[in-house]
Amino acid sequence: MTTLRNCTAVLAFLALAAIPSAARPSGLKHEASIYIDEKEEALRLPEGVACGDKGAIVVADTGNGRLLTFAWRDGKLTGGTAVRLAEATHPVRVQVDSKGNVLVLDRRSRRIVRVDTAGRFAGAVEWRGATGASGIAPIAFKLDAADNLYVLDVVARRVIVSDAGGKVSRDLPLPRGETEFTDVWVDSAGRILAVDSVGSRLWAAEAGSKEFKPLGGSLKDRVSFPVYLTGAEGKLYLVDQNGNGIAVLTGDGGFLGRELDMGWLDGKVYYPAQVCVNAEGYLFVADRANNRVQVFSLSR
Repeated sequence: MTTLRNCTAVLAFLALAAIPSAARPSGLKHEASIYIDEKEEALRLPEGVACGDKGAIVVADTGNGRLLTFAWRDGKLTGGTAVRLAEATHPVRVQVDSKGNVLVLDRRSRRIVRVDTAGRFAGAVEWRGATGASGIAPIAFKLDAADNLYVLDVVARRVIVSDAGGKVSRDLPLPRGETEFTDVWVDSAGRILAVDSVGSRLWAAEAGSKEFKPLGGSLKDRVSFPVYLTGAEGKLYLVDQNGNGIAVLTGDGGFLGRELDMGWLDGKVYYPAQVCVNAEGYLFVADRANNRVQVFSLSR
């Protein structure tokens, strides 16, 4: 089984678009890999991972239709409790709010649902005040420090901003043209960034702005198909799904280098999805096609 899997992976790697070798920041050190839950049931195609302020790590174990909750403190992992919800049978993106509650995007229902700290369903987000609110179809979302939601609406090609209760305060159209947006992120200053996977670039809307403008130049020669964005300590971490790595950028979109590459050994990735950075300076990667979550320490 292992030999067959490895051969299949090699053939898949050869089919991927090659990304030029670039200067690498060498800022990630592999610390651990998560393959199983507390009952030793294996992860299957996990697409999401989120970091809480108090050490919580939540995994969207997509292929198994469940969430897994862990704790990471002082460089050690504990837990692995499974949470299954009828309201979120296909979890893909997850975030943890300031109170420790989990918000999860269910791909099948196209809803964002809440899970309380006891692992119970706590309702779905219902938006109020947005044009066409009944037709909102989120494919990505983030939270800020005040638990406001920043939601990428794939149908209306926009980003909406709401408070925790769903009251919409901003409705920003995304740029048109040869673009395909797959993620949104907000920094501590309220600047909203959107990831254009087809154009391989970032767009930004400053706090209070009504439109997105290009941030930095095109990254087409640096990444293949970027799908997820997060930031920490002044740097941006852009997940390159098809290029099997992470591009590290400056806060204004300048390219610093790449981390990771294709493979199934520790420290390598195969179709990575979501990432998060916790308060201790560890980066967690949902290493989807390798059926695991990897943990890396960031260089200081």
